[in-house]
Amino acid sequence: MFLSKTPGIGGRLKSTPEDFIVEEIAPDGTVYEIGKTFSKEGKGKFTHFILQKKDWSTSSAILEIAKRLNTGHKRFSSAGTKDKIAVTTQRVSAFDIPKEKILSLKIRDIQINGAWYSEDKVRMGGLLGNRFTIRVEDADDSNVEKISAELDGKFPNYFGEQRFGSTRRNTHIIGENILKEGFESAAKTFLCDSEGEENELATDARKSLQETNDYGKALKDYPKHLRLERKMIAHLEKNHEDFKGAFRMLPRSTLLLFIHAFQSHLFNRMLSSRIKEGPLELEEGEYFCGETLGFPDTSKTDAEGWICGKIIGYRTPINEREKAILEEYGITKEHFMMKGMPEIASKGTYRTLLAPLKNFSYDGVFRFELPSGSYATVAMGEFIKG
Repeated sequence: MFLSKTPGIGGRLKSTPEDFIVEEIAPDGTVYEIGKTFSKEGKGKFTHFILQKKDWSTSSAILEIAKRLNTGHKRFSSAGTKDKIAVTTQRVSAFDIPKEKILSLKIRDIQINGAWYSEDKVRMGGLLGNRFTIRVEDADDSNVEKISAELDGKFPNYFGEQRFGSTRRNTHIIGENILKEGFESAAKTFLCDSEGEENELATDARKSLQETNDYGKALKDYPKHLRLERKMIAHLEKNHEDFKGAFRMLPRSTLLLFIHAFQSHLFNRMLSSRIKEGPLELEEGEYFCGETLGFPDTSKTDAEGWICGKIIGYRTPINEREKAILEEYGITKEHFMMKGMPEIASKGTYRTLLAPLKNFSYDGVFRFELPSGSYATVAMGEFIKG
């Protein structure tokens, strides 16, 4: 459900990486601009550096950097992931690697725009937001001003489709099944669901396993790049019915992604229904938050401001709307305690229902800034609508 009612401009996003530019905004408001070098005085075991990349995912870029430096990728950390089909900047930290080595790297479509030492690593969420410069291909932009006026500097803070898997869009379905301890269903979805799969060999392998349940054959068929699937299949070849144990072959961070995706799905469902009903108003268990440097700050309660809704977890106070949607899925908030797999229990948190389109402008190219955790693809959805 869109916030604006004016028909969209159509068109396509990300026709080329240069059409989608993302520049990270540091917690102090510094924008890590494309092509600009940054440096600071500092000391410590961590080297912070500005990674500029084109047509690389954040994880793939870090893996390649680690490989070139002959070290492990676990030494590296970032505040979050950036789009692959884009030109992006972000701050990354590396443990106990001299900055001179990082600055000397020569990798195609990757630049290091400065480095310095620090006592602390870059932590997940350690950014204020991102600045976007976006060109839409084949659009009729006659309604841009009307849509912008309707939005009045804000848009629904839905989780973007990336949250639910880059191609197969089934991460939340796996999470729902894990939550209900339906580990077999979850495993079959993760391993065998081929809808949206872009690799032909992977598609054939998934379909074959679905039909045969032959894990030995699957180990031969599944392409090497499906590392997580192969870990689960190797376990299931020896332990045919131990689907929970197969999931425990995966990193905890991956298992959490499944649960978080389902929580995000619930948030999107509830927000969409509220926008359809009319103007958003504060509901039981919600609060207003203030701002930091012009962006919503959920840690700051206020008498008015941005409405903070709930991402439901086991500690979430539930109102009638939330109780109803949980009943629709046949779960309670206690399911998020994950008694069968407590290492991925999720207590829940808060997220603003709307997000600001800060410093928005359009001159044939869209320019705006978004807070951390908000999706440019969702903001652009209000303009493209389709």
